[in-house]
Amino acid sequence: MKKMLVVLLTAFMALPLLAVPAFAEPPTAVEGTFDYTFEVLEVREANGNQFLYATEDEDRVGDFIGPGDAEFTVGIFSSGFWNVWLRSEFTGTVLGDKEGTMVMQLVGKKPADGDWYGQWVILSGTGDLSNARGNGTWGGPGFGAAGPDIWYSGQIHFEP
Repeated sequence: MKKMLVVLLTAFMALPLLAVPAFAEPPTAVEGTFDYTFEVLEVREANGNQFLYATEDEDRVGDFIGPGDAEFTVGIFSSGFWNVWLRSEFTGTVLGDKEGTMVMQLVGKKPADGDWYGQWVILSGTGDLSNARGNGTWGGPGFGAAGPDIWYSGQIHFEP
């Protein structure tokens, strides 16, 4: 009986050593810019505020290279403050060698007298980007700027 107990205790102590955890690679900094054109599909008004429903064609350069298609809503409030909720499907290359698609969510704000600013997060991906995880910030003057419309920066890593 004592031998059986010793064998069982040894087995239970050794089990955690058999499970080798898999770790994601460390995050890599990413940055770049994108320009876009958009088409307003619908405008609604409520209590002196406007809500635009639109689509967007994007052209990204930097660590994300390729086109994107997005759907978004912009709230333009009577105070002059703007909010945006945007979902973008990017197709291209990340960090120069990983190809596929990524779905990203962007949210942001624009004060009456300033540039856009906000956050982005990767929701899903396909191909080499199926296990991409990342997030960051974005900002800029927006459509029609003399330079890039929007800059982005953040970090990305790939789950095992």
